[in-house]
Amino acid sequence: MSPTKQKLLTTASKTFGKYGFYKTSMDEIAKSARKAKGSLYYHFSSKELLFREVVQSELMFLKQELVSIFEDQHVDSRDVISAYMTKRMMIMNISINYQETLRPEFYEFYEFLNDVILEMDQWEKQQITKILNRGVANNELELPGDVSVYAEMLLIFLKGLETPLFLKGQYDRLISNFDNLIGIVIKGISKV
Repeated sequence: MSPTKQKLLTTASKTFGKYGFYKTSMDEIAKSARKAKGSLYYHFSSKELLFREVVQSELMFLKQELVSIFEDQHVDSRDVISAYMTKRMMIMNISINYQETLRPEFYEFYEFLNDVILEMDQWEKQQITKILNRGVANNELELPGDVSVYAEMLLIFLKGLETPLFLKGQYDRLISNFDNLIGIVIKGISKV
């Protein structure tokens, strides 16, 4: 990525994060980046495509951070699931632009992000499925039936927490109990 494009992307991320998608204009981003508006449109043909790339960058950071959790094959899968869930929510808490996509009005009217979110969901389901399969193979977890269904349900559970934690500002108040909630989930799927 060219230095100019990177600067525009970084500036756009900060500006969208501060004012939101609706209240941010391409003029403001160009001005904040100290670049000509033409330069901004050269790299990003629309505000929607620019925001899409900003959200993709946040999700790419999330993936990079989560991948490190899976690397050590000798760690108990229950600890991996716990670390995954905790790290995921921690990073989502700082992913301000992703949080904007959780708003119903945003989701209803802007389909330009649907494939980005869908791709992330599929990636997460695959990662969770790998962890769960490893836990079953290591005799740590008991999951009768299709493990991918459990992975999908776990992802739905995590995504279901996003609105109250991030949009309704409950993260700081509730996150201290998240470990206890994770413990309940892990205990429920652990082999006795």
